[in-house]
Amino acid sequence: MVEKSAKWITSLRENIRKECGDGWMVRGIGNGHVQKVQLTVRYENGKRASIVLGPKAKSDPDFIPWVGTSAGWILNISADISSIMSSQGKNLSEAYELVKQNKESAFYGKLDWEKLSVKFKLHKTSNGNKSARVWNRNYRTTIDRTLIILTSEPQASNGYTVLKTLVERHGGEPGSASRRLRIQYAAEFLRFAFKNGANKSCLPPEDLSYFIGEKTSINKQKDNASNSDHS
Repeated sequence: MVEKSAKWITSLRENIRKECGDGWMVRGIGNGHVQKVQLTVRYENGKRASIVLGPKAKSDPDFIPWVGTSAGWILNISADISSIMSSQGKNLSEAYELVKQNKESAFYGKLDWEKLSVKFKLHKTSNGNKSARVWNRNYRTTIDRTLIILTSEPQASNGYTVLKTLVERHGGEPGSASRRLRIQYAAEFLRFAFKNGANKSCLPPEDLSYFIGEKTSINKQKDNASNSDHS
């Protein structure tokens, strides 16, 4: 009995076929729980070519595993490769080398954070006026502050450092709703950046509780008193 693919795998494969063509296929390869990502292209003459996307060594900090959180990155880089193959007549390996050269950087390099923030805003406001109001109320200030950290702080070499710096400058009361949302919005932008060309090092930690913090007993008492006043 053939095991049914996870929903994210089915969706990813469908999206790659839409973006790149029916002859494009992707799967996980390798032993163990963590697998590499293999991209395969079937040419018009029936021949096939395959490459591994991302670093081949699992010990590399920018290694891209075959998991759901990598789906956006896999789709985008596959589309970039397909575009170069079509426009420049390159084969799969040649096109991938050009894509890697274009993206080659540590954390900053050639990545245009300002342009990426505009793309993120368009992504968040694509549903109309309501989304635009949500952006202005919730996202705008946090993303502007995150951009300043990304573009002016050489020491902000990864997502962890970006969020740590954001807390140090604009954190607010530990455990407060405003601080929690501020961290969540910044982390969302960093994940979007990874999907759209930033290295894996820009990803925030899965657990954001360290940055959000916990309310102190004094702050809890203030919250309880405030709730009593409004009851």
